[in-house]
Amino acid sequence: MNKKQLIKSLKLIAFIVVVSYVVDKIVYYSITKISDTVYSGQAIGKLNHYLSIKDTTKLIVFGSSRANHHIDVKKLDASSFNMGVDGKFIAYSATLIKLLPKDLKQTVILQIDPDVAYREVYNRLETKTLMVKYHSNPIIKEELDRAELTTPFQKFYWCIDYNGLALGILKNAIFPKYDLDTYYGYDPMEVHSTQKEIFKNILERNDSIVCNTNLKINPLFNSYLKEVESFCTANNKKLITITTPIYIDKCPEDNMALKKTLEDLNIEYHDYTNFFKDNKHLDYWVDIAHMSNKGAEAFSEALSKDLNIYDE
Repeated sequence: MNKKQLIKSLKLIAFIVVVSYVVDKIVYYSITKISDTVYSGQAIGKLNHYLSIKDTTKLIVFGSSRANHHIDVKKLDASSFNMGVDGKFIAYSATLIKLLPKDLKQTVILQIDPDVAYREVYNRLETKTLMVKYHSNPIIKEELDRAELTTPFQKFYWCIDYNGLALGILKNAIFPKYDLDTYYGYDPMEVHSTQKEIFKNILERNDSIVCNTNLKINPLFNSYLKEVESFCTANNKKLITITTPIYIDKCPEDNMALKKTLEDLNIEYHDYTNFFKDNKHLDYWVDIAHMSNKGAEAFSEALSKDLNIYDE
């Protein structure tokens, strides 16, 4: 390739880069404009909803599906929101907690799964769904960079933020799943006859369970716990951690280990794993780890009476 051809090639490459950069930003801001209006669905809607209420709400629940489907927060406080999201654990919750205002007294209820706390590997991949706010929220950006979940190309091509989420966002923009004015984050699950039969069959199986014997808390999980405690202490938040009920716990050792860890961190903890130990009513359950709407309502009623949510 002679010098003239090289210069021509470099100009073409530069032109393509500039055009692709401009097109990327046009598409990014177009999707973002739509995305910011979506308040339905767990891809972006619930996050947007949370961002809109986090500065004015007194009590917020964080955690996985066992927070989302199990805690009717309106039984705890009229000014409340359930920010539990399926498949999301401590890294996701900690990131959202750090978005709370620093000058407002609030109660933070963090649901923790003991088996996740003691996993040998915890890679915080669930925070990737927060990528939609990577270029619009500095705290989320910092957390995602820290987790090393971004790519070098993302600094240049912002549309990567929406990778795999764009269709879900557009779908919920056109067909919202619920009424924003009445939704407060709690998603109860109804159990149907077919599900009940499936659950019965599961219970009748004599499946062997191998419990984790290496009960050393995952270092990453532990660091997030410390960060949440530190943030809440410094920013006028009352932190309460809980574990919600399961049908049967064949590995109670991790619960005891978690209790000791949280005591050492001076974090209030309530373990409700065996809350329904003496009441095995199948109408209360969808599966071993998730309560039905009936079980969740019974549990939430008890929770409202049991927790000292506000200091005297």
